[in-house]
Amino acid sequence: MSRFITVLLFGCLVVQMGISQTVTQDSLEMMLGKAKTHYYNGEYENAITELEKALLYLRQLKRTDQVEAYKYLAFSYVAFGNRIKAKEQFRKALVLDPELELDPATVSPKIIKVFEETKAEMAAAPVEPSEPTPTVYRGERRGFDATIRSCCVGGWGQMYRGESSKGKKMMIAWGATVGATVVSWIMTSNREEEYMNLRAQGAPYDDAYNKYKIWYNIAWVNTGIFLGIHAYNLYDIIFRRPSTKTSMSEFDRCFICEASKDYIRLGYEVKF
Repeated sequence: MSRFITVLLFGCLVVQMGISQTVTQDSLEMMLGKAKTHYYNGEYENAITELEKALLYLRQLKRTDQVEAYKYLAFSYVAFGNRIKAKEQFRKALVLDPELELDPATVSPKIIKVFEETKAEMAAAPVEPSEPTPTVYRGERRGFDATIRSCCVGGWGQMYRGESSKGKKMMIAWGATVGATVVSWIMTSNREEEYMNLRAQGAPYDDAYNKYKIWYNIAWVNTGIFLGIHAYNLYDIIFRRPSTKTSMSEFDRCFICEASKDYIRLGYEVKF
C-alpha cells in the first residue's frame, strides 16, 4: 500500500515539473512579437534577450519562426556592431531556409551587406554534411517528443504539439484525478491502520472496518478514473493528429499589452 502511495506522490511531482517546463506555441509567438517590437523601437539589447529566450525552446518553434528568430537576432547584433555574431545567426537562418532573402525596402543596407557576405562565405565553404540540421521538429521527431511527454504527464504532449486548449484541460483532469487518488489511498491507509489497531486491542471495530471499506472502494474508483484519463491521453497523442485550422475562430489570437517610458500599446492580434 505504502509503495503505491509513494508512486502516486511521485506522479504529482511530475505534474508540477511538466507544468513548469511547458511553453505553449502562443507564448513563443508572443516572445517573437515582443522581440520584434523591441528591435523596431531601437531596444536591441531587449530584443536579443527575448529572442535568446525563445530559442531555448527551439524544438517547439515552427521552422518559419526559427528563421525569424535567427534573422532578427542577426539584425540586432548588426545594430550593436557585432558582425561575427550576426553572421553566425544568419548562417543558422540560411541552413534552415537556403532561399532566404532580405527586402532592401525594409532592411538597412548595412544589414544586407553582412547578410550577403555570410551567403558568399557559406557558398565558398559549404556546411559539412555531417553537421546536424535542426529542421524537422514538427514531424516525426516532434511526434515522438510529444508522446514521451504525455506518457509522463497527461496533456503535456498535446500542449507541446500546439494544442494548448486541449492540453490544459487534459492536464487539469489528469492532475485532479492523481490528487484525488493519492488522497483516497492515504485515507484508506489511515482507516486500515485504525481498524487493525482496534482489532488487535479486542475493541469493537465494525464501524472502523466499514469506514476502511468505504475509502478502499473510493480509492479504487479514483484509480480507475485516473487510468481511464491517462489511457485516453495516450490514445489521443499516439493515434490522433492535431486538427487543422479551418475557420476564423481557430486562428491564433492574443491580447497585446506593451508599455515603455514613451508609450502604452494595447491591442488584439489575429494571425491568419
